[in-house]
Amino acid sequence: MMTLVVCSSRIFSFLSLFFVLWTLVKSPPGIVGGVVWLPKLWASSWAPFLALIGGLAALLGWIAKDYSTTLAGLLAVVLGIRHTIIATRECGNFTQAFGFDWEERIPADLKARLRSKRYRLVQPAPPVVPGQRNVNLGNFNQTDEPLLCDIWGPPDDIPHTGLAIIYFHGGAWQALDKDFLTQPLFRRLAAQGHVIMDVAYSLAPGADLNRMLGDVKQAIVWMKTHAAEYGVNPERIALMGVSGGAHLALLAAYAPNHPAFQILSPMADMSVRAVVSMFGVTDLCAFFQEYGRTNPKQPEYSSQITDDLRPRVYNKTWLDKFITSTRAFPAYRHLNMPGGALLLVYLLGGTLKEIPDIYRLASPVAHVGRHCPPTLQIFDEQDFVVDSSHGRRLHQALSKAGATSVYIEIPDTVHGFDQYFGVSRRVAPAAQSATYDIERFLALMV
Repeated sequence: MMTLVVCSSRIFSFLSLFFVLWTLVKSPPGIVGGVVWLPKLWASSWAPFLALIGGLAALLGWIAKDYSTTLAGLLAVVLGIRHTIIATRECGNFTQAFGFDWEERIPADLKARLRSKRYRLVQPAPPVVPGQRNVNLGNFNQTDEPLLCDIWGPPDDIPHTGLAIIYFHGGAWQALDKDFLTQPLFRRLAAQGHVIMDVAYSLAPGADLNRMLGDVKQAIVWMKTHAAEYGVNPERIALMGVSGGAHLALLAAYAPNHPAFQILSPMADMSVRAVVSMFGVTDLCAFFQEYGRTNPKQPEYSSQITDDLRPRVYNKTWLDKFITSTRAFPAYRHLNMPGGALLLVYLLGGTLKEIPDIYRLASPVAHVGRHCPPTLQIFDEQDFVVDSSHGRRLHQALSKAGATSVYIEIPDTVHGFDQYFGVSRRVAPAAQSATYDIERFLALMV
């Protein structure tokens, strides 16, 4: 029996140490960062429990006088606690952005529905809220394809705050769909009295940036037109996005009336109350260079495009059919997804050297001014897709222009740290911390 205990404690001790060590591994940009991404994402989520497992194994090792097991378990405890502390400490500038009394500015009844603590070992499951699936907002920019969304609202016993959040998913402008790992956040926000619209906007390569912006603006106009139906104040509409979706949200919020983006009627009101960006691209000129360093086949000129670089729809195997039919990747290249050398070329209509003015125009940072709505940016420190310098530069520009800006960068985290399957989101320290700040920022917009 003692032998079994010793063996078990040794296995759990060294396994917990092995996994928690991934929280210390630096995730570089590019392909190597993509390899590190998943184990680091998982280790970051479960670091507190790896610490608990390591502590129990260390105790059993001490009883059995197996000191190597004890040492490994204690080290797992230290590293797990370390990650939990730095991932959940307050690092935003809410006071600088909103003043010393910012917490008192949140309505008392709404404040009572917010999370009371930034971190718990396991957050309670969010309540079930009513929702409408596949609401048709009209056609994609006068095409035959309907623009669909899901709408989530408060339960009957929760008063509406009047705030609507229009959400745009991530996926590098070319992948994924609405309702992708977002229900826990949506249910929590809806239970606080907000309305959430989750939009399935057009994807590349079938759609370019103008078409995507048309979808964004169509969603804004639709929500303002139907505001009374959903208990929404049309002056309280916030945009929120992740990665590529965050870029669209920022651009639509900062340049609502720019002539180049007047896809709908010039008379339509595109103004919004606020914008929330999760690791969003803010400078497409810089991103073209960054993307090229990790995808060396990206051309400098369109004349360099060869047939092998062009997106292709594979429809031979069951996996091909699943990927192309579920919006996972509407058109993908074998062994080259996500992305592809021509992602930005198709998105904007050319390369940076060919159309630099278009790249600047499509960059949210180029439209910064005092007119910009309050902005919350949340970045991971070690993003292999969108470097956190995008967020820092935008925050500095907004602050200099006199616009309200909150910038949060969570240490030891990677791209997508807020989106997990199952219970992982309820235990992940960084995801809990981000949700805590998002709740309070949105509450200040009421």
